[in-house]
Amino acid sequence: RAAARRMSVPCFLLKMFLVLLCVAEAYVKGPLLGRGGFGSVYAGTRRSDGLVVYLLHLSTETESCQGRLPLEVALMTLVNSAPACPNVLQLLEWFDRPRRYTLILERPLPCQDLESFCEENGRLEESLAKKVLLQLITALKHCESRGVLHRDVKPENLLISTESHDIKLLDFGCGELLKDSAYKHFAGTLQYAPPEWFRQHRYHAGPATVWSVGVTLYNILCGCFPFRGALRVTSKKCRQLIRWCLSAAASDRPSLDDIERHPWLH
Repeated sequence: RAAARRMSVPCFLLKMFLVLLCVAEAYVKGPLLGRGGFGSVYAGTRRSDGLVVYLLHLSTETESCQGRLPLEVALMTLVNSAPACPNVLQLLEWFDRPRRYTLILERPLPCQDLESFCEENGRLEESLAKKVLLQLITALKHCESRGVLHRDVKPENLLISTESHDIKLLDFGCGELLKDSAYKHFAGTLQYAPPEWFRQHRYHAGPATVWSVGVTLYNILCGCFPFRGALRVTSKKCRQLIRWCLSAAASDRPSLDDIERHPWLH
């Protein structure tokens, strides 16, 4: 057994070296763009054609995850399969590495996350918020059609083109396969969690998603979270839509189709 353990060390290092070599041969790693508990994201360039990309290095939770398809990769593979949705960030390829894996993602230019965009430019005018919301609903309906629940809808997880204002949904790290029954484990950002999670510690996919959409819409229009002040929106139809999305009872909230058909968006 001791001899087997000694033999496993070179194999482990060899695998790590080969994967690192493969990534380095295919991509040039640029500057660090961000770091968090999830891992690190770098700017990158594909050597073969100069395509700009994100290099996202993510840690596995335990060594037992090695050799298994990471859930985030599986979910992104589902949502990116043809025909792809232009409002969901594309996974180009991924590399399995010891104790972590690397995702190669498309990097639209010029763009920034929607939270940073709002911080720099102020809260959005209703006309731009409409464009953002319609694209977000398109992305979420696409995910739903592929059997994927995102679970972390918020401005930080939306990229916006600073020129065209096109939107792309990213970060499926909190995602899960879609199901009709209740979820009893929370993943995501608590400020966007629906009230039923706090009351009952369970939630259903559709109403929870719509709640997070309502909080996101409120946030980009008002510059703060709901219930912390007056709803500073001039349009009566917009106020009605936000209140509908933020209904206390999950059964009273609209569906994604209801939001898409709402008079404020037309």
